[in-house]
Amino acid sequence: MTGIQAVRYLPGRQLLLLALGLSICSGCAYLGSSVMPFQIDALMSGLHQSASRAGMFGFFEIMSFAVFMVVLSRLTGRVSVVMTAFLGAGLAVLSSLLTATGLSSSAWTWGCALLFGLGEALLGRSYVCAASASENPDRMYAISNGGGLIVLVAVIDAIPYATRSFGELGVFVGIAVIVAVIAPFMATLRHAPPLPVRQSTEKMRLTRGGVALLFIWVGSSLGSSMAWSFAERVGRAIHLSADYIVFLSTVGIVSSVLVSFIVGALAQRLRREIILPLTLVGTGVGGLLACCAWDSWSYTAGVIIYWNCSMLSYAWLLGSAAALDHTGRVGTFCGGMDRMGYALGAPLGGLIVDHASFTMLGIAGCVACVVSLPFGLPVLLREIRASGTEGRPASGLQVG
Repeated sequence: MTGIQAVRYLPGRQLLLLALGLSICSGCAYLGSSVMPFQIDALMSGLHQSASRAGMFGFFEIMSFAVFMVVLSRLTGRVSVVMTAFLGAGLAVLSSLLTATGLSSSAWTWGCALLFGLGEALLGRSYVCAASASENPDRMYAISNGGGLIVLVAVIDAIPYATRSFGELGVFVGIAVIVAVIAPFMATLRHAPPLPVRQSTEKMRLTRGGVALLFIWVGSSLGSSMAWSFAERVGRAIHLSADYIVFLSTVGIVSSVLVSFIVGALAQRLRREIILPLTLVGTGVGGLLACCAWDSWSYTAGVIIYWNCSMLSYAWLLGSAAALDHTGRVGTFCGGMDRMGYALGAPLGGLIVDHASFTMLGIAGCVACVVSLPFGLPVLLREIRASGTEGRPASGLQVG
């Protein structure tokens, strides 16, 4: 075993330890997007902020995550993923505790949101770079995405207890405590294989394949955000109970965790040119069904399809970025742009709902998910094959 294969070899025990660290890092990195509704509700109830002021907290949180991810993509592989992971966790804990102090000025809460976004971006950079360096990035992303969902579910389930113990702003205390408790397990990221010096010091510049991946990724994120942001509203419109809608989301999360683990185990046998378009189309179709639902069965099918396909497509998008660039910088950059697309999805979806209908929203979201595939996917797959991911320099990087 020579070259990059030797560098990226992982024994079984180290593989499991790395998967643990990646799962925790993934869950913490995408925590803000998942608990944002609870954060906004806490600001409105605990600090008596208006909906627009509290909503801007969410905007600054996601956009700072996206912008800092793009900035961090310029870091070379010599910057330790363990160091940036613990720094990010520390900033997430600090910003949450500062928000929980109860100061109600917009500058204070928005500044805390920016700090939280920076912490998430550092965690996201560590997650992407460590997984990209592994022997089978598709497998590691599928498994760690599923593990990250377990972290998110644990945090969401703990929020009611934190609120009862610490008041309306207890959600921020709960986030800080849980991140502080599980962060030490991210030390297992040290088992991520080191990268060849040449790749680590190359300057990042997106090639045609990288640009194609970027368009596919952002389109999918934009479309899924447009549809999913109003899925609960659609459920209520067809007279589903709030308990059923919440239960269905839980089922979707649990099923996507199981599917992620199963697909992760079979990753080497799955062809990228089949699984990637299939899951992206499934994400669009799931969102379309959820938005156009006419009864509980169609709504249930849409939600389950959406959850499972969106999780799998995200893993294979990250894996495609790793196939182009094993340093993780292309994945970090595209991941930041992905969050920007996700942040824009909700307001664009709102405009469609205000001026058209939920059906048109579902159609628009589905189109956004798949519109780049006929043009971008052949370019992406061709460059991945040409890059020779088993030992040749990654084509997602160019020396400049």
